[in-house]
Amino acid sequence: MLFMLLRGRAKRTDHEVKKIVILRWTPHMGDVVYTTPMFSAIKKKYPDCKIYVIGWGRVEEVIRHNPEVDGFIEYKESWFWGVVKKLRQEKFDFGCVAKPGASKGFALLYLGGVRAISLFDVLNEPKVKSFTYPLILKLGIPIPFYNHQYIPPQFLKLLGPIGIKNPDIQFKLYFSKEAEDDVENIFKENNINSKNDFIVALAPGGSTEERWWPADRFAELVKYLVKNYSAKIIFIGAGIDGKAINEVIKNLGDISYVNFLNQNLDEFKATVSKCSLVIGNDSGPMVTADAFHVPQMIFVGPTDPREYHTEPGPTYRILQAESGRVEDVALEKAMGELQIIINSLNLK
Repeated sequence: MLFMLLRGRAKRTDHEVKKIVILRWTPHMGDVVYTTPMFSAIKKKYPDCKIYVIGWGRVEEVIRHNPEVDGFIEYKESWFWGVVKKLRQEKFDFGCVAKPGASKGFALLYLGGVRAISLFDVLNEPKVKSFTYPLILKLGIPIPFYNHQYIPPQFLKLLGPIGIKNPDIQFKLYFSKEAEDDVENIFKENNINSKNDFIVALAPGGSTEERWWPADRFAELVKYLVKNYSAKIIFIGAGIDGKAINEVIKNLGDISYVNFLNQNLDEFKATVSKCSLVIGNDSGPMVTADAFHVPQMIFVGPTDPREYHTEPGPTYRILQAESGRVEDVALEKAMGELQIIINSLNLK
């Protein structure tokens, strides 16, 4: 607030855009994937522009190997002023705060001397409760944001001040050749052919247990797929997901599977890209499947599916009970939705 008396507003867009920084404030994988269309949109409009991303947690792993990202700046709570110094050295022309209500994120870019900064102005409930945010909106370039609407195109609107309008909303993830080779070797060791087999990935975990569809019902889907379509079953996830995966495995009997729990993200991305179908709870693996155009069936609990998922289609099914409780999605309903996907894939 003291610095604004000296600097004024961060709204100068009347100059050539050579260097852009995007701040992805939360570290969750799915949230990071939603920002990837921004990179393509920028490079299409400004092919020689340099794109940097600021983040923490797993942000760098998610965007690693993306040819459209030129640099990553890691943020930690104790590194605030160090990051400010780095931003000042880089002299960014434009920046985006890709999260509603991130006052500290805006402060980082503002104190770092980014010449123009776009940020979200939330226009419906729930409102941003930070008492500093209304002032911050006046310092930057406010972009309308609506809760309960699909988030990725709203991220893209942050680029409007530099002349980028209605670009393609397609997530893009990349992995290394080494990761792909490692995954293929594991497949071969487990008698899985990535070219010909019907590979089904199960993601029965999620950030909180209230998002987990019951393990015994996941197991019933697996038994059906193996018996009727000779599916090859793999499990994907990390951390707390191990508990959910183990619960499903307990119900599988003698069905064979491969457990890819706690892969590094490079190999995780390569694994998902080779799947024929991903079935799981509302979590990062499902968004990863989006990036690789992999058919999927998603169980949604208390979250709003309008914010995180596109409209359902023949190979993209979203299941949510009217109660908002994921355990209220019946097995019979899931079987019916699964059959819609299978019919669309022309499996025999």
